[in-house]
Amino acid sequence: MNSGLFYLFFILHGDCFHLSNALTEAFPVPPALASDVNLAVLGRRLDEDVRANAVRKTIRTKDGDTIAYDEFEIGRSKPIIDEIDTLLAEHYGFTDEELDFIINYDIKYRVGAEEDSDKE
Repeated sequence: MNSGLFYLFFILHGDCFHLSNALTEAFPVPPALASDVNLAVLGRRLDEDVRANAVRKTIRTKDGDTIAYDEFEIGRSKPIIDEIDTLLAEHYGFTDEELDFIINYDIKYRVGAEEDSDKE
């Protein structure tokens, strides 16, 4: 689910807001994908990277309580997400052109306008 491929699936089949069990269960997964050790390694790398890039935020409520939380900037982990999509492309049999479309789909909104403008 942490891939450009799933994001595209979500945009095409979801309401672009709610992520339901029905939608995640409808995502087609090749049987060999579940046992791919490389995918598990990439998943751990992504988790570590997302946590390392998190920004700790603190707010105060009207009642004076303090709440601290981590704000995740997933776009900063896009290189690992691209590696995940490259691996998924092998399992799904995507062409290089299809993989390029998936990796770059809606990139302006997925990673931020400033990174998109660097490519121009």
